[in-house]
Amino acid sequence: MAGLLLKNINKIYPGGQQAIKDFNLEIKDHELLILSGPDGCGKSTLLRMIAGLEEITSGTLYIDGVNVTTAEPRARDVAMIFRNSVLYPHMTVRENLTFSLRMAKMAQKEIDERVQETAAVLNLGSILDKLPEELTTYQTYQTLMGRALMRRPKVLLMDSTLADLDEEIQEEIRQQFLNIHKKMGMTVIYVTENQKSAMALGSRMIVMNDGEICQDDTPEMLVKNPRTGYVAGVVGYPPMNFFVANVYEENGKAGLAIKKCKLPLPNEKGNTLLERGYVKKEVLVGVRADALHVVSGKKKGGEGELTCKVQGMEKIYSRPALRFMLEETTGICMTDEKPIGGEGNSLVLSVDVDKIQIFDRESDRTIVY
Repeated sequence: MAGLLLKNINKIYPGGQQAIKDFNLEIKDHELLILSGPDGCGKSTLLRMIAGLEEITSGTLYIDGVNVTTAEPRARDVAMIFRNSVLYPHMTVRENLTFSLRMAKMAQKEIDERVQETAAVLNLGSILDKLPEELTTYQTYQTLMGRALMRRPKVLLMDSTLADLDEEIQEEIRQQFLNIHKKMGMTVIYVTENQKSAMALGSRMIVMNDGEICQDDTPEMLVKNPRTGYVAGVVGYPPMNFFVANVYEENGKAGLAIKKCKLPLPNEKGNTLLERGYVKKEVLVGVRADALHVVSGKKKGGEGELTCKVQGMEKIYSRPALRFMLEETTGICMTDEKPIGGEGNSLVLSVDVDKIQIFDRESDRTIVY
């Protein structure tokens, strides 16, 4: 297995569009790194550059200490599983697993040994002679994983491979993948927009935007201490709610006015706003969905509460959630309590102000968390 080093990597397409900008990153041997961010942020392009499927415009890529910037894909000893990867339909599971090794003219004895080892790790023994059309979704994914592992690559690249699967199957595969990673000690770079997968799989996560690194940290710290509102909006599930607020001061203490609702702040958060001159200025307030709570039996909120309109109930990662409207701003509250009256009726939500995060509207930088 091997670590990677990316030094000043750039990707500029012929039309002048720059997808990756002066990208610097070190990934340790055996590390499982998560790359996250919305569509178009450059994460899949970066993965394809590491695999050798996209040319590096400038910069240097090292794998296991060797400069592979211009090396052919087959010379990099990297395996990649795409979101739309498929099995060869006319081949059995065994034949799918061994195809690339047979093409490379590997000795049959070694191929058989790898099949036995890979089948044991992935529990494929009972399906080796089945065709893809006979497999469940879970078994298909296991076989795709097995096909990549048969090569014993130095680096495994995975591009949104769980994105189209049911949540129940994703959960099962995530757990199995963590076990495989521990057993085989692979260096893995996993691209995903699914925050549940990101939080469950990675001990290190990079949030990207516009071809650059926005923040590099543990998933837990990215949730608790994002450097910007952008990072706060990308990381965590369900997505963070954002509201524009005016900072006010009463009796020497700061609070937030969101529309007609007033949220007095704890001393530490409020004092930071006072000391940094934010009184009478607009800020962006981030509130996680689990920091909002339905207040039953009230039609109008008091201090520390938001008066909203019900939009409806839905499921987020199999959990019940309430979608609401605060004037023109929509939001989500995680709750299994169905509001009285249904869509369009008034709703009062209490806010756990200890958990809110506040961002500068101009710079997007975090003020307090």
